[in-house]
Amino acid sequence: MDFAALIYHRQAFLDGYWWLPLTAQLAHFNLGHGMSNAMVALVLAALFRPMLVWAQQGALIFGSAFAVAVAVVSDANCGYYAGASGALYGWAAGGCLITIFSRNDSSQPHRRIAFFVLCLLVVRLAAMQWAGVGATAWGFPVYLPAHWAGLVGGLAMASLFMRRKTTPAQTTHRQQSDER
Repeated sequence: MDFAALIYHRQAFLDGYWWLPLTAQLAHFNLGHGMSNAMVALVLAALFRPMLVWAQQGALIFGSAFAVAVAVVSDANCGYYAGASGALYGWAAGGCLITIFSRNDSSQPHRRIAFFVLCLLVVRLAAMQWAGVGATAWGFPVYLPAHWAGLVGGLAMASLFMRRKTTPAQTTHRQQSDER
C-alpha cells in the first residue's frame, strides 16, 4: 500500500479528497516516525487498560483524531500533514482526565500520576510552542497545532464521558463484582 497517498495535502483536499485529514493520521513520513507513534499507542493502551474500557479508549482516539483533522483543514497555512501524534496527545490527555476524576476508590495513586502526566503534556506542548519547534530529528517540521488540537479533542471527549454519573469502565467493573 502506498501510504504517501494517505498524507494530507491541502490542494488535494481542496480538489475533493475529503478523507485525507483523517487518513493522514494513519500515514507517517518515515519508518521511525511510524514506529515511535505505534510504540506510544501500545504504551497508552497498556497504561489505561485498568482504568478505561476499550470503548472509552477508542472514543478518545476518535475525538482526538477528529479535532486534529479540523485543525489541519481550518489552517490555510498547513500545506501537508501526516502522523498520529496529535491524536496520541489527545488519547493521553483524555485518559488522564478520566482517571483523575475516577470514582474508583482503588485509583487514588493513579489519580496523582494522571494529574502529573496531564500537567507534563501541557507543559511540554507549551515549551515546544515557546521554543518555536520546527524541524526536528525526524527530518520534517512538527505541526504543533495538531498536537494542541488533539489534546483539546481528547479532553473534550473525556468530559463527555464524565458528564455521565457512571462511566462504561465503572459499569463494567460493577457488573463484574456483582457477578461474584
